[in-house]
Formats: sequence, C-alpha cells, structure tokens
Amino acid sequence: MNMKKIFACFLLILFSLRGFTQLNAEQAAIKKTFFDFLSYYKKNEVAFNTFKLYRGTGTENGPPYRIQWKEAEKYFAFLRKQVPYVGEAYIKAEKQHFKNADSLFRLYPEDEIPAGFDYDRWGGGQESVQYMYKWYTSPKNKYLVIIAGNTAVLKIGSGLWEGASENDRSWNIVPFVKEKGTWKMADNIYPANEE
Repeated sequence: MNMKKIFACFLLILFSLRGFTQLNAEQAAIKKTFFDFLSYYKKNEVAFNTFKLYRGTGTENGPPYRIQWKEAEKYFAFLRKQVPYVGEAYIKAEKQHFKNADSLFRLYPEDEIPAGFDYDRWGGGQESVQYMYKWYTSPKNKYLVIIAGNTAVLKIGSGLWEGASENDRSWNIVPFVKEKGTWKMADNIYPANEE
C-alpha cells in the first residue's frame, strides 16, 4: 500500500471511532436534561430543602422518626409545578423511597441518623451542590446513554486520574423515562452496580 492509502484508512478509522463516542441527538437531549436539572438544583437548593419530609417523635425531634406525608405531598406538588426535569415516574420513585425510609424508621426506632436522609438525595453524596455539579459535569467524564423504548439510563463515568485505567473509572446512573414525548428523570443519581 502506498502512503496515501494508509493515511486515508487511518482518517477513516479515526472519524469512525469519533462517531462511536459521541451521543446521538436523543441521547444528547437526555444528558442535557440532567445537566439542566443540576443547574436548576444548584440555583434552587434552598427551595428543595425547605420541605421537612421527616420528623423525630422523640426528645428534641430525635428518634424514632416518621415521614411527614402531608409535607411530602407539598414536595411532590413543588416538583410537578417547579421542576420540569422530573415527572410522575420520579415522584413515584420518591414515594417509594419515603415508604422504605418509613419502614426502616419503624424497624430501627433507635437509629440516630434518619435512613435515606443522611445524604443529598438528589445528588447521591454528602458534598455541596457546587462540588456535586462539578463532579457530574466534568469534561473529563464519560457519558453513555442507553435507550430502550420509553426508558433510558444515563451512565456517568468519572474522569480518570493520571496512571488510572478504564477499569478504575467509577460509574453513576440516572434513570429516565419518556413522559408525553419528553425525557424526564425517573429517579435520583445512584452508583452503578457494575458487578
């Protein structure tokens, strides 16, 4: 082969690989929805945290804890009215999380830390919203979107540090569902189970 043919093959392979790593328009819309949610959350963190979703029934609001369902309904109304990035599937998932937390409160009434509320439920960590935003939107991250009908999963692979291999990448997932033709978050951010 002459040098021009080798160079042409190299360019063809290079541009083909680039196409495999880029998201298509629908996948990019899902990623954008997530980024838009993070921006909205960062600007409106106080509003998200105004809801007292549980309370202690013990001394000084201590354990045992209980979900405050009337307050939860106000929170769901807030989500419906103010947060366009989530829909009914998200609210259904939140209700299930609250039911699970309420069950744990009853099962372990002496627990000092209210299960399910000891971290940022929306971002899945114990860091500030600003840190979380930088973490999930880092240009060093890898984003994959898997669509199956009206459901999708956004996979966020953390950036790799110097000397790290692809196996060292940690992954988080955000489930999505298409509601009335629009992709909406169907639950919060969670570590991916890569086993």
